[in-house]
Amino acid sequence: MKRVALVAFAAVAIAAPASAASLVNGGFEQPGTANVVYLHHGSTFLPGWTVVDSLPGGDDEIAYQNSAAYGGLGVVSSEGAHFLELTGVVGRGKGVKSNAIDTVAGKTYRVGFDVGAFFIRGQGSYGDVTLDLRLDDALAGSFTNTLGLTAGGSDWQRFTYDFVATGPSVRLTFLASTALTSSYLGAGLDNVTFDVVAAPPGAVPEPAAWALMILGFSLAGAGLRRGRPAHA
Repeated sequence: MKRVALVAFAAVAIAAPASAASLVNGGFEQPGTANVVYLHHGSTFLPGWTVVDSLPGGDDEIAYQNSAAYGGLGVVSSEGAHFLELTGVVGRGKGVKSNAIDTVAGKTYRVGFDVGAFFIRGQGSYGDVTLDLRLDDALAGSFTNTLGLTAGGSDWQRFTYDFVATGPSVRLTFLASTALTSSYLGAGLDNVTFDVVAAPPGAVPEPAAWALMILGFSLAGAGLRRGRPAHA
């Protein structure tokens, strides 16, 4: 009986997903800085992320900021102490790409992120901000935060995007949009999340999971039959 139970358990264990690589450092709290650090194209200073530039040849830096750096001007993160400002000193088309995140083909996932637009105390509005989200370098969508401030401060808006995975992993890229309607002076990114969207009640299990579970129960049944005492 013990051997049969182990066979069934093994089959169910195979059906369960193995430990997966998840999104790393979505709040950009690591490694941390007391002020501002400018990161150039190709930099891996931020654990889990690589700085990218879709318009090579110009300014290729983004700013990694602590809220303490320009908090007096109203520029602060949406959560935690740190955030990214994707225009860097000035410009568009720059951003960050995540390390590979494990997925299961056919499952639905949700990307969440905060887009920041800024009204700088003593300077004025830096304008509306549009960020582009790419999945494995393919544009998934553009998301615009229309600045709603008339005084110094940071205006953060939350966005989400759902997609169905088509392969074993995905990489997320966030870029300050090259659209001329988007600010080239300040484009904030913070609080990136990545989650599986729960299946609705009564959803049918995936075919692979069904097959493995049926195999496990079949093996268990066969073991029970073999273990029965013979009758004259």
